[in-house]
Amino acid sequence: MSEVNNDSGGFVNMLLNPSKTMSNWFVGLGALGIFLAILNLLGEIHPNYRVSWAGVLTFEITNKAFEDISTAPAFVVSDLVFIIICGLLTGLGFKTINSQDGGISAWLKSIFVNQTWLSLADPDVGGWYKTLGAWCLLLSVFNYLYFGFSATGWIDPGVYSVTIGLMAFGFALNYSANSPEAEETNS
Repeated sequence: MSEVNNDSGGFVNMLLNPSKTMSNWFVGLGALGIFLAILNLLGEIHPNYRVSWAGVLTFEITNKAFEDISTAPAFVVSDLVFIIICGLLTGLGFKTINSQDGGISAWLKSIFVNQTWLSLADPDVGGWYKTLGAWCLLLSVFNYLYFGFSATGWIDPGVYSVTIGLMAFGFALNYSANSPEAEETNS
């Protein structure tokens, strides 16, 4: 007897109608991608290289991922395709965010005004896990921006490693501070 899948288009539906959490990731990754694409077009993504997004996303099956900035073309079709993909991700994320209470303006406010950032200076707000998590998140953003602006290291693997490590610890500590078990311990 064969099973019939009644969840038609489950994966596609999940991509086109992301959850609140997934829409946050869509907006974050899409905006970062658009930012990096613009830096690439301006020749400011790396001091020596220009990125070919088709080469990066296909692991250099279609072409080289990094070319010398002096000989590489300033614009290729993969730049446009990458910007469109990132724009679609951002748009899908904003579609879900806009459909919630308060829309995009409430979402933007919630990024800057929330318990995580209040705990930066006061561990009593959310406990030490939340305070350490907030500092890890803040340091990860500062690390990426500092090395991006000062050393044009927007695509440097070392900068990504430190940034992602700090960000992962920040999210993990924040989620552990918000877990029901942590709330019982803090009470």
